[in-house]
Amino acid sequence: MINRRLLRIKVMQAVYALRQAELSNQQIALDAIEETFQPDLNSMQPQDKRQLEGYRKLATVLFEEAVKTDIPAEDEGTPTKVIKAANDGLVYYRSRGKKDRNHLAQMMIDKVKGIYDDYLRVLLLLVELGHASQVDKERQYRDVDEKPFPFESTLYDNRVIKALAGHQPLTNEAVRHNINWTTDLLFVRKALKEVFKQDETYRAYCEQPTHTPDEDQALAQYLLRTLVFKHETISDFLAEIDLSWAENSEVVRGMAIKTLKSVQAMDGLKLEPLTDDWEEDERFLNTLFDNALNNDAEYEQLLADQLQNWDVERVAMLDRIILKLGVCELMSFPGIPVKVTINEYIELAKTYSTPKSGKFVNGILDNLSIKLNSEGKLRKSGRGLMDNK
Repeated sequence: MINRRLLRIKVMQAVYALRQAELSNQQIALDAIEETFQPDLNSMQPQDKRQLEGYRKLATVLFEEAVKTDIPAEDEGTPTKVIKAANDGLVYYRSRGKKDRNHLAQMMIDKVKGIYDDYLRVLLLLVELGHASQVDKERQYRDVDEKPFPFESTLYDNRVIKALAGHQPLTNEAVRHNINWTTDLLFVRKALKEVFKQDETYRAYCEQPTHTPDEDQALAQYLLRTLVFKHETISDFLAEIDLSWAENSEVVRGMAIKTLKSVQAMDGLKLEPLTDDWEEDERFLNTLFDNALNNDAEYEQLLADQLQNWDVERVAMLDRIILKLGVCELMSFPGIPVKVTINEYIELAKTYSTPKSGKFVNGILDNLSIKLNSEGKLRKSGRGLMDNK
């Protein structure tokens, strides 16, 4: 089941991607300005290259200032075409930025939902490996150099794998999410041959003709934890399917293990939900993303006040994003305790930024929380009142 830390990571990535897109959009606009003031090689009139270069530099300055202030360029005495070039660049920058923001906001939501796809994919992989193990057992001809393998039993005989294979809700969800291994059966066979059949625990299991339910459960969990999630051959392949696999895998593993355990529960096999309350989680994602962007100038100033002897623009982009998201969460979510927020963003900084970023983020957010609280800008309620002394 997803947790808030993973949601914070998705927001951080979306904001970072947007900032990178903005830099690209700004460069495209600058390239257009430069193109505007290139000499017209087809003109019969003489071209004043020095004047054109002066116009380009002036239009560039006006455009960059307009981007910072979000106010169209106006300058009495400046040639009309210079003003037009700067403002055309601003129009493009705004228009493209709006599209990128909407796109990345939706992508952020889709990436969270994609965790459930990963979960289904892992369960179905176990099922396909079970089928492949049975096919492997029934093969009449084997490679000359193939190492002998005991087939007293196979993964196909495992009660947990059989339960997954026969679980109609899993089949229905897989169809609904278009998750299958049909086009990757070569990989499934490779995983069985090079990973599972080379593993001593799996080999020992296959040497025995019968197994208890607990033995079946233990093997299924072992294969999932040790081979599917840790063996490079399988984990690297899953990472190719989902670029976010590294950060999603912990949640996916937890969901998958719970599903395997449910086979022996009184109620029987049960799929895990992605979240207990998707509406609340989606609200958290969108609020954090939108408020961080809408109040960027305010948060920038708050950080600048804390960095009196340090230019805030010299702070690494990712650290600035993490700090602003931390400030945004402090001010936007009354129900989240201050210490929880600070600790979460310290962990994000440690994991995704530089080794020293954790202490840096800790110091800034701690001081800011005290200042905001004294100014009455931290309005906490309910659970958010915990540990706020």
